[in-house]
Amino acid sequence: MPDQMSEFVRAIRRELKMTQEELAHQLGITVGTVNRWENGRFRPSKLARAMILDFAKKHGLTPERLLAKDNGTGIASAI
Repeated sequence: MPDQMSEFVRAIRRELKMTQEELAHQLGITVGTVNRWENGRFRPSKLARAMILDFAKKHGLTPERLLAKDNGTGIASAI
């Protein structure tokens, strides 16, 4: 799920109309980390994935909802 995780992080940020910097601040991490996650250079650790999912849940976002926007073929480019 490396591609889906990077797309999920990007989709969360875009859905909430946040910059990478704003998301990083909300999660308590660096902008570079968000950038590496979104570009698929690194995957979030288990702890970070839990933090991302919790953040998304608090904003009413789920992987299923965001991934379904493109009919199961990945994240819609319009997000």
